[in-house]
Amino acid sequence: MNRNSASASEWSIKGMHCAGCAARLEASLKKLPCVGEVSVNFATARALVHWSVEGPAIRKVEEIIAAEGFEVRPPSLTPAEVQAAQSLELATARGRWMWAFVGFLPVALAAMVTHMRPDLWAASQLPVRAWAEMFLSGGVVFWAGRGILKSAWNGIRRRAPDMDVLIGSGAFLAWAGSVWEWASGAHPHEGSYFEAAAGVIAFSLFGRWLELRNRVKAGEAILTLAELQPGTVRVEEAGGIREVPLGNVTPGMCVRVAPGERIPVDGSVLEGNTTVDESWVTGESASVVKEPGERVTGGTLNGDGALRVRVEAVGETAFLQQVLQIVLDAQSGKPQVQRLADRVAVQFSLWVVLAAFGIACVWLLVGPEGGRVQAAFWHGLAVLVVACPCALGLATPLAILAGTGRGAQLGILFRNGSVLETLSKVRVVAFDKTGTLTQGRLEVVEWWERKSFEGGLLAIVAAAEKQSAHPAALAVVRAAADLGRVVGEAHAVEAVPGRGLKALVGDEALLVGEARWLETCGVVLPEATQAQRLERIWVAVDGEFSGWFRVADQVRKEAAEVIRELKRRGVEPVLISGDHEIVAREVANQAGIKRVYAGVRPDGKRELIRELKRGGVTAMVGDGVNDTPALAESDVGVAMGGGTAAARQTADVTLIRDDLRSFLDAIELSRMTLSVIRENLGLSFGYNALAIPLAAGALAAFGGWVPGPVAASAAMALSSVSVVLNSLRLRSFARGR
Repeated sequence: MNRNSASASEWSIKGMHCAGCAARLEASLKKLPCVGEVSVNFATARALVHWSVEGPAIRKVEEIIAAEGFEVRPPSLTPAEVQAAQSLELATARGRWMWAFVGFLPVALAAMVTHMRPDLWAASQLPVRAWAEMFLSGGVVFWAGRGILKSAWNGIRRRAPDMDVLIGSGAFLAWAGSVWEWASGAHPHEGSYFEAAAGVIAFSLFGRWLELRNRVKAGEAILTLAELQPGTVRVEEAGGIREVPLGNVTPGMCVRVAPGERIPVDGSVLEGNTTVDESWVTGESASVVKEPGERVTGGTLNGDGALRVRVEAVGETAFLQQVLQIVLDAQSGKPQVQRLADRVAVQFSLWVVLAAFGIACVWLLVGPEGGRVQAAFWHGLAVLVVACPCALGLATPLAILAGTGRGAQLGILFRNGSVLETLSKVRVVAFDKTGTLTQGRLEVVEWWERKSFEGGLLAIVAAAEKQSAHPAALAVVRAAADLGRVVGEAHAVEAVPGRGLKALVGDEALLVGEARWLETCGVVLPEATQAQRLERIWVAVDGEFSGWFRVADQVRKEAAEVIRELKRRGVEPVLISGDHEIVAREVANQAGIKRVYAGVRPDGKRELIRELKRGGVTAMVGDGVNDTPALAESDVGVAMGGGTAAARQTADVTLIRDDLRSFLDAIELSRMTLSVIRENLGLSFGYNALAIPLAAGALAAFGGWVPGPVAASAAMALSSVSVVLNSLRLRSFARGR
């Protein structure tokens, strides 16, 4: 078991071979009285169980997993261990299909020669050839295919047929039928299906290896992220520095990071100066300077300076671990489009067995004289082998695996698989203003001086403001520093809450604040519009008006581009803000948004989202605590990466790179993923709709080609591979598509 929480537990499972396996296990787990929702994912080989109020029964779940013929993988594997296990599994799968083909090819070649030149075999040679074919094909079926036969027997014993029942029973019946035909006196080229028995197993094993190989590729995004975190850490102790496993590190410890190493934990720099590559978090290639007091994130790459870091978050609270868990949860979820495939997969194998039996009966009645038994066996076996629930079961989960993994690489975290489906249908997007459409930091954007001061207006105001933590005060101090102004010292600084401040700078009395307050202090201000009076910060020196400046939260440079692109895609943008209407409309105009709701409280945002949802699927993009009710109410809540933890925890999608263009990428990736899922389902249903009638002999009456069991097995393997390869297209998704 890999993960437990108060309401859910997750297991990694070994031994599932098709969607029927996953569906059967899911149905069995749902019968437990203490279980709420269950999701068994064939592509990721994981089972996620949500508990009901009766509480967890972990041991009972593991007993059911074992009873269904599967194994629980070791818990908490490191990335290196996961890679090693996958490499071993791939090597084993490759070895089995190679040995299977070593036995199959001579038998197939002999059968081909027999059909083309039956005169080449003398009667005296037939027994020798029959013994050789029986042992070679038997080795393929009973040794290389022993895993399939064992799984097939378990499926028959449990009365729950799956893909292995179809393949295993088909191969066994072909081999046993050939032995019976030969033992009864038939010539090998007249009644033998040895090559069919070996071919079914060989092509099935080859297809499984290809499928496994590409599934591993689809999941590489998770391993790539997991490998960012070192396994050991150098921790300061009383006796010196000791290297310990990362799991033993706790908040408050001090760790050392050498130049060129990955930073192992989230924390703050105590000593050292360096540059850090934070590209996996921010998407920016330029390194960031880190000094004492600066925060660092686990998984980022240290530059050429040594660091001493105080640990602030490890384990489940670390940012990288949270990212990994969100991606894993997303890959375990199921969108609505998968429900039909799951329902079909549960009963698919049983219906195929019945269909194969029915086809065999038909050919026994209408087959050619003297060859009805052979025709019935041939066509029934072909139908048994050609049907492929694997492709159907892989259609959705593998696309979600590839899509969410690619999203994680691009800094887009989807909470679950169903979010991809919902986001692809979004028609209205409501944006918060501060920190979402804007940068979330006030800047001085305009100022005017009535008289010249030593160092300028911003310098004298900065002298009074530099001790304040107010966002507007910080903006003035930064502006003065950027202009290279010399900032003096202020005395008798007195803040008037909600109004402004008083101070002495040198021998000059300074007043800074809103227009109405300065007027109550006796300052005569020039004429201005109501909007100008509200948005400007006014300055007076020695009771005389001396100038004004304006601070504003700058609109993100990419905002207008994002809004323009949303409109082009048929999505309506809306601005919802708690700010004054004048400020909100100014930001909306710069971004290109027509529909604006200003002065809205947090509970009002939620009500507005409820109204907007009547016009179509609605997404809310925000970053603050006050946005959480609206994020929860929306069909898809989207949190900016630079926002609060509350917003990220509530959201369905998190943009960890704090760039609005990532929202466009999220929409496009979700649409592409849903398109791939539909294509996969089309391939799966289309394949079976075409292959089963052909294998049944639909073209035989017209003298057309009739695929045998070997061709059916090859086609079955290729159908799964086609779905896998189509899903892997998502790995090439690029930003800005």
